[in-house]
Amino acid sequence: MSSIGYTNDAPPTVKTAVAYALSALGARWCDYAATGAAPRFRATPAALLEKARWVEAFATLKKEHGFDLLLDHSAVDYPDRTPRFTVVAVVENSTTHDVLLLKTRVADGEACPSLTPLFRSADWAERETYDMFGIPFEGHPELTRIYMPQDYDGWPLRKDFPMEGHLKFRD
Repeated sequence: MSSIGYTNDAPPTVKTAVAYALSALGARWCDYAATGAAPRFRATPAALLEKARWVEAFATLKKEHGFDLLLDHSAVDYPDRTPRFTVVAVVENSTTHDVLLLKTRVADGEACPSLTPLFRSADWAERETYDMFGIPFEGHPELTRIYMPQDYDGWPLRKDFPMEGHLKFRD
């Protein structure tokens, strides 16, 4: 299997107006054909955006194209790549049930713009991503840990996190 390629051409399942709007924001569309993944695993159209256009893309999709439901929001860690993280969000048009997956890349220690002004569900998802990966979200109303203790050292979903965790034993 090889890595995901990107193209300027939107998949045929993406409505023309949506494809045009995202392409105007610099989106590059994922081409999963090179990965060898079965078609059912590449059915959701996905686009990669520059971090500077992240919020603008979601605002456009919500306001002009009816993508009013944030289904998921997380990240993927690629420790050997620069930038290290890919932040991923999945949105749905609750009328047509069209689904899009949008991605942006963020360097370690760099903040990603928050989607909380557009989607209330981003609040918890961004806190979870911060807690597990250490990715801060600029403009988030309360970016605090939700699973790990506030003073916990480390980010458990990073690939370089020790499998045994950071254990502290007392005699």
